[in-house]
Amino acid sequence: MKKSVKATTETDSVCEPSTIYPQEVEALQNCTSFAALPAVDACSLEALSNEAILPSPSPLPSAIEVVCDSREFNDYVQALKGIIPRNSSHPILYNILIEADAETQHLHLTAYNLEFGMQVSFDANVNQSGKLTLPAPILADILGKFPNGSLTLKSSSEIIKGSDVPSVSATLSASRSKHAIRGLAADEFPAIPSVQQKLVTLPASVLISVLKASLFAVSSEENKRILTGGNFQLSHDADRGLDQLRVWTTDGHRVAMVLGLNESSNSYLLSRQVVNFTVPAKVLRLLERSLNSAEKVTIYYEGLPEQPSNFVAFEWNNWRLTTKLLEGQYPICDQIIAPYRHQFSHQVVVERLSFLKALERLASHSDKSHLTAILEFDLDAQQVRASLNNTLSSGTETVDAKLWGCEFCLKCDIRYLIDTAKAISSSDLRVLMATPTTPLLIAPFGTPASGTEALECEYIVAPQE
Repeated sequence: MKKSVKATTETDSVCEPSTIYPQEVEALQNCTSFAALPAVDACSLEALSNEAILPSPSPLPSAIEVVCDSREFNDYVQALKGIIPRNSSHPILYNILIEADAETQHLHLTAYNLEFGMQVSFDANVNQSGKLTLPAPILADILGKFPNGSLTLKSSSEIIKGSDVPSVSATLSASRSKHAIRGLAADEFPAIPSVQQKLVTLPASVLISVLKASLFAVSSEENKRILTGGNFQLSHDADRGLDQLRVWTTDGHRVAMVLGLNESSNSYLLSRQVVNFTVPAKVLRLLERSLNSAEKVTIYYEGLPEQPSNFVAFEWNNWRLTTKLLEGQYPICDQIIAPYRHQFSHQVVVERLSFLKALERLASHSDKSHLTAILEFDLDAQQVRASLNNTLSSGTETVDAKLWGCEFCLKCDIRYLIDTAKAISSSDLRVLMATPTTPLLIAPFGTPASGTEALECEYIVAPQE
C-alpha cells in the first residue's frame, strides 16, 4: 500500500521558505521510510508532486492458459534442454521461457545460456496470453513421462509475505495426471540479441553436408579459442550465378576446407563482399543435429568488414538459433598448402572404404604413445602398405591403389587419416604429395555416395618426421 505525507507548502512568487505546521511535523515523525527525492533548490519546489510515493511491490505477471499436444510440447522442450548450462550463477538460465500469444494462437519457447540460444514456436489453443519461465530439467522429465494427447498448461502468481518479488508456478494437466512446478518471473529472463538482416538462404542439406565434412578437424583446446570454431566464408560467384559457403576448420595439425554451392539468393551483402565469421563448433554440431535436410535454412548477419557483428542467427522451419561469434582473426589456412601446390608430383588414388577399414584395423595397435602409421608405396605392385607397431603388438595392411611417383614412404598420425577418410563421402580418395616431410593434400575422387551432396573438399594433414 502506498504511504504519503501531505505537504501544505505555499510558495510565493519570490520563492520564500515554506512553513510546516505542528500537526504535519507529527505526521512526518510517524513515517519510517520514503522514496528518495532528487535534490532541488527552493525555486524548483513548484515542480515537485504534492506526495512522496513509497516503492510498491512488482506487478503480478499475467496468468496464462494454454492447451497443446503433449508430445509436440515434449519434443521441443527436450531439444531445448541441451542448451541449458551445467553451471551458472544465474538461476534463470536453468529455465525455459514460455510465452503464450492468444492473438496468433502460438506457444513460443526459448532457452538461452548467454552464449547461444534457441527459439521455437508452434500452434496451440491459447485462451489467455502471458509468459513465465519453468526449470528445464524437471519440465523435460515430467513431459517425457506424460501420456500422448491434450495437455493443459495454466500459470498463477502471488506475492509472498515479506517479499516484493512475485512467486510464479504452473500446473500441467493431462488425462488423470496433474503436476505443479515452481518457476520464475519472465521479466528476469535475458533477451536474445536480435539479428534481422538476411544474408543468404540455402538448402539445409548443403549446410549439413558441409558441417559433417569439416567439424572433425576443429581444436578442442580452449587456449586456442579461435580454432574451436568453424570459419564461415560466404561469397557470390557472379559468373556461375551461385552463392558459395566455404567452411574452414583446423586444430593446427590438419585442415579441412569444404565448399558448398547453391543457387543465388540475390543477397545484397554477398554481391558486394565476402562475409567472414567464426561460429563455435558446439553450436554448429547442435545445428547439424537439429536441421532437416528437406528444409531450407536462412542465415542472418549484420556485420561489415570494418565493423564485424558479434552474433549470427540460423532460421529454419519454426526454429531460430542465435549465437555469439568467436572473436579474433582466423588463420589463413590456404597459405599452409599454397607453396606446395605446384610441387605435387606424387599421387595415390585408393578406394576409400577399403583404405578406411585397413586403417581402422591397424588402429587396434595404437595407444597414446604409438599413433604413427607408416605408409609405403609399391609402384610395381600398385599397392599401398600401411603398418603400425607398439611394444606389445603390430600390424600390416595392404590395399590396391593407383600410384604415380611415390618413391618414398611417409609417416602420419593414424587418427588424422581415419578421420579424413570418414569425412569424405566419395567412392575414392586422392592423396597428393610433394615430399615425405611436406603436408599431404587429400581430396575426394570418383562418385559421391548415394544421397550425399557433391562437395568440393580439401584436407591437409601434416606428416610426422
